[in-house]
Amino acid sequence: MEQTTLPRYPAAGRSPAPHLVIAVGAAEPPAPRPGDRLRTIRCGADADELLDAELATMVTGWRILVTGTESDVQQVRSAALARGALDSELELRPTDVDAGPEALRPRTVHCGHCHTRFSATAAIGGAVHCPACGCALVVAHHHSRTHAAFLGSPA
Repeated sequence: MEQTTLPRYPAAGRSPAPHLVIAVGAAEPPAPRPGDRLRTIRCGADADELLDAELATMVTGWRILVTGTESDVQQVRSAALARGALDSELELRPTDVDAGPEALRPRTVHCGHCHTRFSATAAIGGAVHCPACGCALVVAHHHSRTHAAFLGSPA
C-alpha cells in the first residue's frame, strides 16, 4: 500500500483562505465562512462550466473545497487541474470513504485494454468487466488524477 497512488484525503481542517466551496450532488457543504462562495452542481461532470466561470474571477490565495462522492470530487479535481489550478489549491472532502480505501463502493475505472472510462461498484483489487470491450479487469491500486479514475488492469 505504500507504493500506490490511491488518493489520500487530509483530516477535515480548512486553511484560513477564502474558498470556492463546490458541493456535488446531495453532499452537505461545510458551513460557509465570510468570503467563501458556495456553488452546487448535480455531478462531477458538470464542473467544467462552473470552473470556467469561477476560476476567471479568483485571485491569489483562494482555495477550492469540493465535497461529494469520491468519484465526483476526483472529477472536479481533474477539471480544475486541466484549467490551471494547483493541487495545493484544492481541498477534497469525499463523503463515501469512511470504510477505507479498499472498501466496495462506486468508482470510476479506466480500462487498460480499450481506454474506456466507466462507473462500477468495486473494491481495490476486485474484479470488474469493461462494458465496452468485455475484458475482465482487476481494479488496481493506481488512481490517475488526470483521468479521475482507477486503472483497470486486464486480468
